[in-house]
Amino acid sequence: MLYLHIFLLTLLISGCSDDKQNNNPPVAKQEQSAEIPNKPKTVIISEEAPITTGQLQKTYTLSQDETLTHVLKSAGFSLANIINLAKSVKPHFDFTKIRINTQFDVIETKESKTIRFANDYAKVIEATLVNNKWQIAEVETPLFTHEVSRSFSIDHSLYQAANKANVPQNVVNSAIIAMSHFIDFQREIRQGDEITLNFTVSKVKHDTHLFNQFSPPQMLVAIDFKNQGKQYSLYQYQNAFYFEDGKLAQNFLMKTPLNGARLSSYFGKRKHPVLGYTRQHKGIDFSAPIGTPIMAAGKGKVIKASYSKSFGNRVLIDHSNGYRSLYAHLKGFAKGIKQGSLVRQGQIIGYLGNTGLSTARHLHYELHKNGRVINPLKMKQPSNIQLSGDDLLAFNAHIKTINKRYTALVVKQHVLDITTIL
Repeated sequence: MLYLHIFLLTLLISGCSDDKQNNNPPVAKQEQSAEIPNKPKTVIISEEAPITTGQLQKTYTLSQDETLTHVLKSAGFSLANIINLAKSVKPHFDFTKIRINTQFDVIETKESKTIRFANDYAKVIEATLVNNKWQIAEVETPLFTHEVSRSFSIDHSLYQAANKANVPQNVVNSAIIAMSHFIDFQREIRQGDEITLNFTVSKVKHDTHLFNQFSPPQMLVAIDFKNQGKQYSLYQYQNAFYFEDGKLAQNFLMKTPLNGARLSSYFGKRKHPVLGYTRQHKGIDFSAPIGTPIMAAGKGKVIKASYSKSFGNRVLIDHSNGYRSLYAHLKGFAKGIKQGSLVRQGQIIGYLGNTGLSTARHLHYELHKNGRVINPLKMKQPSNIQLSGDDLLAFNAHIKTINKRYTALVVKQHVLDITTIL
């Protein structure tokens, strides 16, 4: 009985809003889905799926001032049905994590009653009630992929310029991670630099209202970047980015762990702004707005993700080959970042702040090799991998196909405005 009581209390909570789930500000405008009705207990007769004889379909929306129990009761389910549904669906989805504005299709026939809702983009859970027993199935909705090309100039921040050009945030992040191995975005970007991002966006055509809480999948395919008169062309191939000649663009550690910042303090001796005396500055400082995402310079294991008196909120990552990186004065940590966490290169680990012995918002970044501090700006990177033989021939055929498809797409864009697919 105690377990049932706790379960009922849990089930009666309201859906989680995006603001409550993540208090950190976004770095770029998120792509918007279809408009979501604001009125509570909204009921819409679906026009997307054919309604057969004897079948009634309605759509219900979880509003800000409702609980999931309220919504499902209004759809005609008993409290016992709702409790059993939560138990039955638990292996596939946790109802305590349901989001506000989630929509549910309820399909009723003489023999059964089915609830349909999304647990990810293009993935639907179908829960059918037959003789007071739930039958749970996961169904994938077909995706239709569109190819998109965006060209624009960069004045200061790639994030800002890409946002104005209507490039999805995931694509921007992929581009920054790919180029951060050979471009220092804080010192090497010049006004008038030009970039073209070629990517794909996959979207559903049916039941689109069910996926209003999820972003459609996007994948960066190729990059053309003109920086200070030098041209870089990168292509995604076998889950990595390569230059046009087949050389791997990815190095062991990225040059800089954030975007859109200014290098405010260099490595070496300086007068400490808080303590007032001269001492060795063991890292480099980047100045940027509070909340700017900080990325892991390389893959590794989180050794520390905690508060210290001098560094404030700090993350220490252990990489291979004796390297460790430190990120200090953070406003807070990204979700899931804690001692023992494994991180991938470019993963967001925290957000720029002003904690600890700090007089202004900034990121303090240190790099250590076998316990000795080194200057991140002068670190020698391991040599890149170069494709050869059959691998190089396959790669050349791949980039030929990509260039042909996206060249044709750019020509087509002069006639057709494709911004609507985003």
